[in-house]
Amino acid sequence: MVPPADDRSVSRRTVLGGIVGLGAGAVATGGASARSASQTPGLTVLTRNVYLGVDLFALFDARSLDDVRRIAGELLGEVDPALVTTRAEAIAAEIEASGADAVALQEAATLRVQRPSDFGTDSPEQAETVVVDLLAAVQSALAERGLDYEVAASAVTTDVELPAETDDGEVDVRLTDRDAVLVRSDRDATATATTTYEAAFGVPIPIPGLGSLSVQRGFCAADVTVGGETVTVVSTHLSSVSKSLRRQQATELLAQLPTDRPVIVGGDFNSGPGAETAAYERLTAELTDAYAARNPERDGFTCCQNASLQNADSRLDSRVDCLLVRGDVSTTGAGRVGHRPADRVAYRTGGEAVQVWPSDHAGVVGTFALTASESVGTTTAVETVTRAETPASTTDAAPSTTAGTGPGLGVLAALAGVAGGIAGRLWRE
Repeated sequence: MVPPADDRSVSRRTVLGGIVGLGAGAVATGGASARSASQTPGLTVLTRNVYLGVDLFALFDARSLDDVRRIAGELLGEVDPALVTTRAEAIAAEIEASGADAVALQEAATLRVQRPSDFGTDSPEQAETVVVDLLAAVQSALAERGLDYEVAASAVTTDVELPAETDDGEVDVRLTDRDAVLVRSDRDATATATTTYEAAFGVPIPIPGLGSLSVQRGFCAADVTVGGETVTVVSTHLSSVSKSLRRQQATELLAQLPTDRPVIVGGDFNSGPGAETAAYERLTAELTDAYAARNPERDGFTCCQNASLQNADSRLDSRVDCLLVRGDVSTTGAGRVGHRPADRVAYRTGGEAVQVWPSDHAGVVGTFALTASESVGTTTAVETVTRAETPASTTDAAPSTTAGTGPGLGVLAALAGVAGGIAGRLWRE
């Protein structure tokens, strides 16, 4: 591999040691002249589900408002801002190592509280005291590394507030889910879309003042211009609870993507190899899976580690996180980040030092040439993981919900379980 002109990119890649040829300045070999490569604008994009780390499945056990308060209080107690900061620092290291121009984030959530609770009153105020803000945490960690990434686009999807009982009394807990596109500040970027899908999951909630809960998903998009070429970068997160709902959302997404310029869609699709594939097949009928195109012999699993993130051996057994492309853009490399045991980071909890994964998902990073007619070679991004290190595929199983789905905001629909402890059958086809 010919090293990139930016020596800092080389040292950053050494940090992860797992991605070759994944810098915006990297020159690939394998048939293209140096001249044609240097004249072709390039873009590096990373997609990452950052994961809040709360087991919302516990709310399935709620049978009453008192249950909701108790369980929500327990979940709030499990949120550790220091752990979120540690994981955000690891994700920032991945972004730096990849040299990403744009980053598609999912589950870039904010958790807020209000004391005392005014839930169910005539004029409740929304909880505004921030406990954790994953988007801000990642941005702050990037800034500490001397990197300036701006939020080029963001979409608030589900925004729900529930009462919670804590040791300090009753509070209101507000969970706001977001997708976001971060772009390096030295790139020209303009937000072009912030949308929630019409296909959403709604369940009546037997709590006074709440009515029904609509669990929504959506996407955001930004136009990023490099070397005079513009590409639309999208971040999206499809439903984790219903195959048909995911497919409807995939159809909505395709209908709203621009057709007059290249598109790169980064997302957690909760559908793909090793899991249920209906939405993935709908999307890849019109878009190209960058990882599959560059690594046809690799599983490339991205989901999911244990809820605690403390499992020593990787449990990734499906590939539901992807970079999907269309238009005058060619994939020159694709790989994963955060998938190896060596990618775990040290954290102290209860006086004990433990190793945790940066997220319950691995990320996917790709390099792209923005002029398809001028190939920059065929070098494929190389991962420092052998096929023997990846779990066996579970392609034969095709549940409606995502195989191995983690219990973070990817299962926000678990909140609907407070409706009398609705049985899990409601979440399947």
